[in-house]
Amino acid sequence: MFAIEELHEYSSRVRRSFANRLAELPWGEVEKNREATFYNMKGILVHMIDNEDWMINGVIHNKSKEYVRKKSTEFTSMKMILDYLKEVEERSERYFVKLNADELARRVKLITSAGQTFDLAVEECLLQSFTEQLYHLGELIALLWQDNIDPPKMQWFWNNPRVQSQIEQAKSSKSLGL
Repeated sequence: MFAIEELHEYSSRVRRSFANRLAELPWGEVEKNREATFYNMKGILVHMIDNEDWMINGVIHNKSKEYVRKKSTEFTSMKMILDYLKEVEERSERYFVKLNADELARRVKLITSAGQTFDLAVEECLLQSFTEQLYHLGELIALLWQDNIDPPKMQWFWNNPRVQSQIEQAKSSKSLGL
């Protein structure tokens, strides 16, 4: 059975892979208007990062309205985006280490920018953050393919946290001569 923590770890790993792939491209290509949901690959990536931050540091703490969403125009380089990604990942990790069944079941109010309110469990908010990213990863894949660029592997079997920890343990044992 999957745990929401595993889905988050998978999601973070894949998002980081896509961010690193975009960092390999010329900045002009990353911010080129492609008429996508957030106009360009930069906007899509910033939205994915910001969405997690909004869910974990806004919605889950019943601060949907107070949270100030990031705009992609605030970012003028991939370094800025990667730094922002690192900050969000660190905040998220601090939250996830305290996560338990009671917290996952706790009810919160998600208030959209249009003012619609949804009564959700924390677990549902985390799942929404995960699925939101999947939608936009598909969009990034299509944009990369348009430029004949292979996207990073995003499939579960390539990024499964259980398999990754086994690989890391094997590498560690090998480097220690075990």
